[in-house]
Amino acid sequence: MAKLNVWVSGIDDPCGIDNRTWYVTIYNCDGSVLEWCGRKYVVLPARCGHLEVEVPPGCYYIKAVWSFRLLGGIYHVNHFTDAAIVTACCEQTVCVKLFNPSVHRCGTIVVRAIRNLIRQKLVKPELARQHEVALAAALANVPQPIKGFELDHLDEIEKLVLAQEEGQDRGTRTE
Repeated sequence: MAKLNVWVSGIDDPCGIDNRTWYVTIYNCDGSVLEWCGRKYVVLPARCGHLEVEVPPGCYYIKAVWSFRLLGGIYHVNHFTDAAIVTACCEQTVCVKLFNPSVHRCGTIVVRAIRNLIRQKLVKPELARQHEVALAAALANVPQPIKGFELDHLDEIEKLVLAQEEGQDRGTRTE
Protein backbone atom coordinates (compact mmCIF):
# COMPACT_ATOMS: atom_id res chain seq x y z
CA MET A 1 0.00 0.00 0.00
CA ALA A 2 0.95 3.63 -0.45
CA LYS A 3 -0.13 6.56 1.67
CA LEU A 4 -1.32 9.91 0.31
CA ASN A 5 -1.20 13.04 2.44
CA VAL A 6 -3.43 15.50 0.61
CA TRP A 7 -3.33 19.15 1.67
CA VAL A 8 -5.48 22.03 0.35
CA SER A 9 -4.02 25.53 0.23
CA GLY A 10 -5.73 28.52 1.81
CA ILE A 11 -7.50 31.17 -0.23
CA ASP A 12 -4.89 33.66 -1.46
CA ASP A 13 -2.31 31.62 0.44
CA PRO A 14 -0.76 28.99 -1.85
CA CYS A 15 1.74 27.86 0.78
CA GLY A 16 -0.75 27.79 3.67
CA ILE A 17 -3.36 25.18 4.59
CA ASP A 18 -7.10 25.93 4.51
CA ASN A 19 -9.03 25.37 7.74
CA ARG A 20 -12.34 24.28 6.23
CA THR A 21 -13.39 20.73 5.41
CA TRP A 22 -12.81 19.83 1.78
CA TYR A 23 -13.99 16.72 -0.05
CA VAL A 24 -11.28 14.93 -2.00
CA THR A 25 -11.86 12.54 -4.89
CA ILE A 26 -9.10 10.29 -6.19
CA TYR A 27 -9.38 9.23 -9.82
CA ASN A 28 -7.58 6.63 -11.88
CA CYS A 29 -5.81 8.15 -14.86
CA ASP A 30 -8.62 6.96 -17.15
CA GLY A 31 -10.95 9.40 -15.34
CA SER A 32 -12.86 6.82 -13.29
CA VAL A 33 -13.08 7.18 -9.52
CA LEU A 34 -10.63 4.88 -7.76
CA GLU A 35 -12.49 1.88 -6.41
CA TRP A 36 -10.50 -0.76 -4.59
CA CYS A 37 -11.32 -3.51 -2.12
CA GLY A 38 -14.97 -2.45 -1.89
CA ARG A 39 -14.17 1.24 -1.26
CA LYS A 40 -14.83 4.19 -3.57
CA TYR A 41 -12.39 7.04 -3.06
CA VAL A 42 -14.93 9.78 -3.71
CA VAL A 43 -15.73 12.92 -1.66
CA LEU A 44 -13.49 11.86 1.21
CA PRO A 45 -13.61 14.51 3.96
CA ALA A 46 -10.38 16.43 4.42
CA ARG A 47 -10.92 18.20 7.73
CA CYS A 48 -8.86 21.35 8.19
CA GLY A 49 -7.63 20.97 4.61
CA HIS A 50 -5.92 17.60 5.18
CA LEU A 51 -6.62 13.99 4.24
CA GLU A 52 -4.39 11.00 4.91
CA VAL A 53 -5.48 7.90 3.02
CA GLU A 54 -3.99 4.57 1.98
CA VAL A 55 -4.26 3.60 -1.68
CA PRO A 56 -2.92 0.78 -3.80
CA PRO A 57 0.25 1.71 -5.69
CA GLY A 58 -0.52 3.59 -8.89
CA CYS A 59 -0.85 6.90 -10.69
CA TYR A 60 -3.78 9.09 -9.63
CA TYR A 61 -5.55 12.32 -10.54
CA ILE A 62 -6.75 14.17 -7.42
CA LYS A 63 -9.18 17.08 -6.92
CA ALA A 64 -11.21 18.53 -4.08
CA VAL A 65 -14.37 20.60 -3.64
CA TRP A 66 -15.32 22.53 -0.53
CA SER A 67 -19.07 21.96 -0.28
CA PHE A 68 -21.92 19.77 -1.43
CA ARG A 69 -24.63 21.50 0.63
CA LEU A 70 -27.74 23.43 -0.30
CA LEU A 71 -27.29 26.98 0.94
CA GLY A 72 -30.46 29.03 0.68
CA GLY A 73 -31.85 26.64 -1.92
CA ILE A 74 -28.73 26.89 -4.07
CA TYR A 75 -26.62 23.80 -4.71
CA HIS A 76 -23.20 25.05 -3.63
CA VAL A 77 -20.51 22.98 -5.34
CA ASN A 78 -18.66 25.56 -7.37
CA HIS A 79 -15.36 25.84 -5.61
CA PHE A 80 -12.91 23.25 -6.86
CA THR A 81 -9.18 23.01 -6.36
CA ASP A 82 -6.78 22.65 -9.23
CA ALA A 83 -5.92 19.03 -9.91
CA ALA A 84 -2.74 17.15 -9.09
CA ILE A 85 -1.35 14.01 -10.67
CA VAL A 86 0.64 11.82 -8.34
CA THR A 87 2.47 8.51 -8.52
CA ALA A 88 2.11 6.53 -5.31
CA CYS A 89 4.63 3.72 -4.85
CA CYS A 90 4.57 0.75 -2.48
CA GLU A 91 5.33 1.55 1.15
CA GLN A 92 5.80 5.26 0.40
CA THR A 93 4.04 8.34 1.71
CA VAL A 94 3.39 10.97 -0.94
CA CYS A 95 2.47 14.57 -0.09
CA VAL A 96 0.08 16.28 -2.48
CA LYS A 97 -0.78 19.99 -2.34
CA LEU A 98 -3.98 21.06 -4.08
CA PHE A 99 -4.12 24.74 -5.02
CA ASN A 100 -7.31 26.54 -4.03
CA PRO A 101 -7.82 29.17 -6.76
CA SER A 102 -9.96 32.27 -6.36
CA VAL A 103 -13.12 32.65 -8.41
CA HIS A 104 -11.46 35.72 -9.91
CA ARG A 105 -8.62 33.64 -11.34
CA CYS A 106 -11.00 31.02 -12.71
CA GLY A 107 -13.21 33.67 -14.30
CA THR A 108 -10.24 35.56 -15.72
CA ILE A 109 -8.99 32.39 -17.39
CA VAL A 110 -12.44 31.77 -18.92
CA VAL A 111 -12.56 35.36 -20.26
CA ARG A 112 -9.13 34.87 -21.84
CA ALA A 113 -10.22 31.52 -23.29
CA ILE A 114 -13.27 33.17 -24.88
CA ARG A 115 -11.06 35.87 -26.42
CA ASN A 116 -8.76 33.16 -27.77
CA LEU A 117 -11.68 31.23 -29.29
CA ILE A 118 -12.80 34.42 -31.04
CA ARG A 119 -9.25 35.04 -32.32
CA GLN A 120 -9.10 31.48 -33.68
CA LYS A 121 -12.55 31.89 -35.26
CA LEU A 122 -13.84 28.79 -33.45
CA VAL A 123 -16.97 30.48 -32.07
CA LYS A 124 -19.44 33.06 -33.31
CA PRO A 125 -17.88 36.37 -32.23
CA GLU A 126 -21.16 38.11 -31.36
CA LEU A 127 -22.27 35.30 -29.04
CA ALA A 128 -18.85 34.83 -27.45
CA ARG A 129 -18.47 38.58 -26.83
CA GLN A 130 -21.80 38.61 -24.96
CA HIS A 131 -20.47 35.93 -22.62
CA GLU A 132 -17.12 37.67 -22.31
CA VAL A 133 -18.75 41.00 -21.41
CA ALA A 134 -21.16 39.40 -18.91
CA LEU A 135 -18.40 37.45 -17.17
CA ALA A 136 -16.05 40.44 -17.12
CA ALA A 137 -18.85 42.54 -15.56
CA ALA A 138 -19.48 39.89 -12.90
CA LEU A 139 -15.76 39.67 -12.12
CA ALA A 140 -15.56 43.46 -11.75
CA ASN A 141 -17.63 43.04 -8.56
CA VAL A 142 -15.52 40.20 -7.16
CA PRO A 143 -12.54 41.18 -5.00
CA GLN A 144 -9.23 40.34 -6.61
CA PRO A 145 -6.77 38.26 -4.62
CA ILE A 146 -4.59 40.40 -2.36
CA LYS A 147 -1.42 38.63 -3.45
CA GLY A 148 -0.39 38.67 -7.09
CA PHE A 149 0.37 34.96 -7.14
CA GLU A 150 -2.67 33.98 -9.23
CA LEU A 151 -3.05 36.78 -11.74
CA ASP A 152 0.17 38.75 -12.15
CA HIS A 153 1.76 36.32 -14.58
CA LEU A 154 -1.20 35.93 -16.99
CA ASP A 155 -0.37 38.93 -19.21
CA GLU A 156 3.27 37.88 -19.47
CA ILE A 157 2.35 34.29 -20.37
CA GLU A 158 -0.13 35.48 -23.00
CA LYS A 159 2.53 37.71 -24.62
CA LEU A 160 5.08 34.86 -24.66
CA VAL A 161 2.59 32.41 -26.17
CA LEU A 162 1.59 34.90 -28.88
CA ALA A 163 5.27 35.55 -29.69
CA GLN A 164 5.84 31.79 -29.89
CA GLU A 165 2.87 31.37 -32.24
CA GLU A 166 4.02 34.26 -34.43
CA GLY A 167 7.50 32.74 -34.62
CA GLN A 168 6.04 29.39 -35.68
CA ASP A 169 3.89 31.10 -38.32
CA ARG A 170 7.07 32.62 -39.79
CA GLY A 171 8.90 29.31 -39.57
CA THR A 172 11.15 30.41 -36.73
CA ARG A 173 11.19 29.45 -33.08
CA THR A 174 11.39 31.87 -30.21
CA GLU A 175 12.93 30.31 -27.11
